[in-house]
Amino acid sequence: MTAEAALDVLIVGAGLAGLAAARDLRASGRRVRVLDKSRGVSGRAATRRVSLSDGTGARLDHGARFFTARHDRTQQLVQAGLNDPWLREWARGFALWEHGTVSEPTDGHPRYVPWEGMSALGKELAHGLEIQTGVTITRLERQGSLWEVSDASGVVARAPTVILNVPAPQLGPLLTGLDIHVPDVEYAPAWAAGIVLRNDIEARWPALELRGHPVLEWIAREHTKRPAGHPPALVLQATPEWSRANLERTPDDVLPELLEAARRVLGDLPDSHTAFAHRWRYATPTHRAPGAGVWDATLALGLCGDSFTPDAHGPRVEAALLSGWWLAEQITA
Repeated sequence: MTAEAALDVLIVGAGLAGLAAARDLRASGRRVRVLDKSRGVSGRAATRRVSLSDGTGARLDHGARFFTARHDRTQQLVQAGLNDPWLREWARGFALWEHGTVSEPTDGHPRYVPWEGMSALGKELAHGLEIQTGVTITRLERQGSLWEVSDASGVVARAPTVILNVPAPQLGPLLTGLDIHVPDVEYAPAWAAGIVLRNDIEARWPALELRGHPVLEWIAREHTKRPAGHPPALVLQATPEWSRANLERTPDDVLPELLEAARRVLGDLPDSHTAFAHRWRYATPTHRAPGAGVWDATLALGLCGDSFTPDAHGPRVEAALLSGWWLAEQITA
């Protein structure tokens, strides 16, 4: 038996759902390997690390903005993170911009962020896991009692059970010829921008939700998430409509327009150290699949992610975690 055949579960996709499933499956005694095409883990819970000319650095969450904890299991994760501490409560609601007027937050529900950025959540889940990055899976095939997963160079690994934690539009090629339903999911894209400032803007809010703006839906003062001494920084996120209309443009093309949109909301911005733009082609599921995930015991094949509906609170970080935990429970059962 080869080393790959000794695996129990292969997980394609090191986003939060895949990592949550992997952690529970490993705790049950299974040997698990997680594969991902990126250089790191966490998927859209992404943090851009920026080095500055003065030797300091900045961390900007240009994907998932924060996470909530409405369920017992997520609350346990939060409590462990607060005690460790790699996690902090960031805010209890955000200011709202509408027709040029800013109102104060009112909902009072806690939002959490890791001190080092949202990607630290995935890194925390990944502790002790066997993870292989830089692998783009192009084929999934059953050979006897084992699944074979391949990239462009050939078979990468084999295992009797496979979990796919990838955006629904990328599932089709992998599931061709298999008798399993591909979820009907639609996504909204998102352009995001980050800017590291030399001085802070004049504002008291940690983040601003924009309603009815033609370009932006979110502006965050990222340094309010970080330890004292972090350089002032903003993250901007464009609306789905604007992102879709500008999806195929380059980061260099869209960055000036996103910064100009921020100036029209905030006024003149202080001088900056650096700025960047990033495109998320599959940012937010706008039409999700029912249920917490898919598990086909006959095929020993499972699907998970925030494109499923484990509860009634919308697509978010907690939904991804719940989906992964649910799928691990189906497999161990």
